[in-house]
Amino acid sequence: MLLRHLVALSLITASTTALADSFDINLRDTSAQLQYSAALGSSTLGKNEMHLGYLYTSNKNSYADFGILVKDEVSPNAPGLTVGLGIKGVLTKVNANHSTALALGGQVRYSAPAVPRIGFVGTAYWSPNIMTFGDADRTVETGARIEYEVIPQATAYIGYRKINVGLKNAGEAKLEEGAHIGVRLTF
Repeated sequence: MLLRHLVALSLITASTTALADSFDINLRDTSAQLQYSAALGSSTLGKNEMHLGYLYTSNKNSYADFGILVKDEVSPNAPGLTVGLGIKGVLTKVNANHSTALALGGQVRYSAPAVPRIGFVGTAYWSPNIMTFGDADRTVETGARIEYEVIPQATAYIGYRKINVGLKNAGEAKLEEGAHIGVRLTF
């Protein structure tokens, strides 16, 4: 009897978590990025999200990240404006240099109440020298995109991303920069 209750509780828990998961892929001629996001618990103070991603470029550079983002609407007086703050671990390989970092940053998203299916998103993450290890002394990631919700479970977007890595002995190295197109599927 106890086993039956545990199995039922596990299935209910798994099904509620699966509803908040998303898979994101974005592409350009010289790179591809895959990302997976999942909700973390339930909180009345915001929407907690865990993410895991990997970017690969045609010149064999790579950027892996994993982190947590806490986001919520700013206030009832600013409908459609969501702000998030987060922390993530970053693993980079650029021009045969390897580094790890702990980056702080966040995102801002605005969707006008009159057209809620269209959204504008900006992101920025920064890791200073004290939190960057290996062949680098800092990482900076910035991005912006315009999203369109095709259906509630699928969003298409066009974006621009720039990732720079400050190498200790070689100066600033551009890991990735340019426009991309992408799709985010929520299940």
